[in-house]
Amino acid sequence: MSASSVFVRDTPLFIESATGRLEKFPSNRWLRWGLRLIWALPFIAIAIWFNASSGGDWSGTANGVLAERVSSLPWGSSEVETLGQLYPPITSLIALVVPGGALGLAIVGCLVGGTMVQLVLQSLIRKGFVVPVRLVFVLTLALTPLWAYIVTTSFEATLGLTFFGLGMIDLVRFVTFANTQAGFRAGLLFAASAFSDSTGLFAALVAAAASTFIIRSRDGSRAANAIVVIFPTIAFLGSLMLLGVIFRVGPLAMIRGDLAWNAERAATVVAYLFSPSGLLYLAPTIVVIITALFLRFPGVGLTAVLLTGVTLIAFIVGLTPTGVAGINYTMMLLLAVAVVPLALTTRDRILTIATSVVLWGIGWAQAFDNATVRAWMGVLTGGAS
Repeated sequence: MSASSVFVRDTPLFIESATGRLEKFPSNRWLRWGLRLIWALPFIAIAIWFNASSGGDWSGTANGVLAERVSSLPWGSSEVETLGQLYPPITSLIALVVPGGALGLAIVGCLVGGTMVQLVLQSLIRKGFVVPVRLVFVLTLALTPLWAYIVTTSFEATLGLTFFGLGMIDLVRFVTFANTQAGFRAGLLFAASAFSDSTGLFAALVAAAASTFIIRSRDGSRAANAIVVIFPTIAFLGSLMLLGVIFRVGPLAMIRGDLAWNAERAATVVAYLFSPSGLLYLAPTIVVIITALFLRFPGVGLTAVLLTGVTLIAFIVGLTPTGVAGINYTMMLLLAVAVVPLALTTRDRILTIATSVVLWGIGWAQAFDNATVRAWMGVLTGGAS
């Protein structure tokens, strides 16, 4: 085999950048952080407003539960099971050093959310989308009560979703544009998501599967792509399981929730999915599937199904924290942003914009249909205390 044939074979089908370098948006570092802060400030105001309206009562919210859990950890205990109460460890360790309890976590969550919105916008600009498409996608993500609820009440979900969304963006850069650095970064981001948000523990598995579905720049790279994406999560999870075995407390002792199938929760999920609220819950997934089929990317539709499935499984096995809502909806949006192809025809542009607008409408409908989010909005509007 000649050297020339090796290089020809290894040439990717799609090139992300002729120079190998992508511009950041905005190009100035201070402007980038300023834009992130601009996106975060309205939600910080909402968090402070909620704190004032509720009299500082965050009970029933994920942040309230997280703040209470980390403050009550028995640090002087020699029991190894104490480590299991830290799960997910990244979120818990950050919560330990964030002052202000649940309100402090809400403010940090808003800053993380503002950063994610800026990075999503940067990704859309790098892909070359026209301004209307960029605007619609970003506003669909940021201007729904569900997004405001997540970033102000669940630091765990916000951090996990941010890592997941950025991981999906890098996954596409890795698989479709053969950016090896992005592939390693995607693997680390999915692992960070799994160990920031207990609901997202299985998301890395879906990402690994997605790497075999989406358009590949190199033929025959399915297995290698999946291994690169899943390895950090498996390695970290394996370490926790080994630690539990060594201390004879069981392989799952380091993970809150025993990962056991709960028949009662499963029955609740089935009954819910066949109700009007359940159909509304599934609506974002259905929209993504239909759009993927029209754009001739069926693998994206399959990825949407898997993401929804693992989100429901996380609830059934007891991994979903108290007061969480809007996770599946936000995951569908982040999936769409990450994998949506550049719309080269007017028809595809219209379809892409229409999909985003429909998802935005679904987000508002879900917010008013969800009792937890309604109660949160009631506190903000003075309808509850």
